[in-house]
Amino acid sequence: MMEKIAKQPNDALSAPITAFLLEQRARAVSSHTQHAQCADLEKLEIYARQEKWNGWAVKPKILRHFALELGKRGLDPASQARILSTARTFYKWMFETGRLQNNPASCLRNPKQPKRLPAFLTEGESWNLLESIDPTDFVTSRARCVFELLYACGLRVSELTGLNHQDLDMVERTVRVLGKGYKQRLVPFHAAAAEILEIYINFRSDFMASKGLPPSAAIFINQKGGRLTTVSVRNFLNQTLEQIAVRAKISPHSLRHSFATHLLSRGMDLRVIQELLGHSSLSTTQNYTHLDMAQLAKTYEAAHPRAKK
Repeated sequence: MMEKIAKQPNDALSAPITAFLLEQRARAVSSHTQHAQCADLEKLEIYARQEKWNGWAVKPKILRHFALELGKRGLDPASQARILSTARTFYKWMFETGRLQNNPASCLRNPKQPKRLPAFLTEGESWNLLESIDPTDFVTSRARCVFELLYACGLRVSELTGLNHQDLDMVERTVRVLGKGYKQRLVPFHAAAAEILEIYINFRSDFMASKGLPPSAAIFINQKGGRLTTVSVRNFLNQTLEQIAVRAKISPHSLRHSFATHLLSRGMDLRVIQELLGHSSLSTTQNYTHLDMAQLAKTYEAAHPRAKK
């Protein structure tokens, strides 16, 4: 087991870690990443001290022993992979900055990750979710429009909350989306979504005028006129799911998965779905083929007269 032990702040093990973390902060690496890297390197340092390393220049097999220890501790594969990724980044930095003559961490490999199929709604559940919200005012039309666009366009929630009026083309019925890696893509939306969008925009204008709110570029706003947050979208969904008693563990992202799954099951080409989702790699989109086959297999087992009941 890796237990907390005393360490010296400027010795051969601690000093490089401190320098690495300071450089990460100077490079404006996100605070979340910095926090995770600090915790990961603490685990590596504790192990190094327990094994009485004199410094970070060790043989590759020693680092492989560290990787095996993570598995023995019962950490899930995702946590192990994150820690090993941090270790590789740290060792690469030490090598590139001349602190080490070679990089023994280049041998580290992540444990095999179990494939998790994304949660999604059936077509019937998607329909019930959307139709359960009657767009009669600013709040209800906003919730309905949020879910309509997530499902109509397969957007990530952050992409949806980041939409501005200039991104919409109501004539062509397309939306310009800023995705991961600042990559832009155009996604079409259907007539029913356009209708709901127009209803919401009208209620939005009336709401802003009644509250005396200043103009906002954001399409989706909160009660104070600021941009809607991803947390708010999750709250809308949870409240709606409780009302219509749809199964739990469905997130706003599930509407994106539902979008892809339903298009695939209706025969859309996988590469077209890749473009609509903004996936840089087709292998990411191919996860939906596994999901679709899993659903087909389940249906087959339930329907075939010779299948085991």
